[in-house]
Amino acid sequence: MKKFIIVFTLLIISIILYARFIGTNNYKITEHTIEIENLNESFDGFKIAQFSDLLLGSTKSISDLEDIVNEINNMDADIIVFTGDLISKSYDIKNEEIEQIKELLRKLDCTLYKYAVIGDNDLNNYKEIMTDSEFIVLDNESNYIFYEDITPIKITGITDTSNIEKALSTTDNLNTTYNIVLTHYPDYIDTLSEYNVDLILAGHSLLGQIKIPFVGGIIKKDGANKYIDNYYEVNNTKMYVSGGLGIDNNYYYRLFNKPEINLYRLSNK
Repeated sequence: MKKFIIVFTLLIISIILYARFIGTNNYKITEHTIEIENLNESFDGFKIAQFSDLLLGSTKSISDLEDIVNEINNMDADIIVFTGDLISKSYDIKNEEIEQIKELLRKLDCTLYKYAVIGDNDLNNYKEIMTDSEFIVLDNESNYIFYEDITPIKITGITDTSNIEKALSTTDNLNTTYNIVLTHYPDYIDTLSEYNVDLILAGHSLLGQIKIPFVGGIIKKDGANKYIDNYYEVNNTKMYVSGGLGIDNNYYYRLFNKPEINLYRLSNK
């Protein structure tokens, strides 16, 4: 009996440790308030929900996506942004699954718009999926967000750094209260910080996926080799990196690195 109790206790402890530190089925909500000098009053309290690196077919399934959609909708965000890697490129997705994904992503609800950028796992049908899901795909291009005022926020999606000036340009060149860039790759901050960019929201790194206490994330890859942690500031450009929701196919678990959905509140400083 004593042996059974010991074994049973160890089993329970193992399950708890796996769910808390290694498993990828659960996730956390990470919230940040971003204080901004001279932010237009109409954007004070503006909420941005970010999700990234779903990598459906790795550890996240379409049934998981339904719960994620509900969680994001509970945030009552003004805009929703997806920073790339929707489906794992190693996953042989079926047409009926694509239709299910579109149906679920269409249910994402916010005050204004839903935006997406392109990640390294996002193949030929990605734009079609996101457009049919009522997302605006920003592929090296910029857009304006107007909200109760004539002075907008500029939002730009960067796929690559081949022509940053063109991507950041707009035909009417309006004055803006804040300039946001969405990109999959956090290492782009070294280039983007040379331009008039206030905030970057990125993904890709999975925060190193495997995190060692007092060391940090240890898995680095192209596009997230230098910048893999949650937050950086370079030349007055702030960057938040989402830990994402899925896993890289080369490493089948996350350690001390719970998947996350992110919520940002803009605040007039």
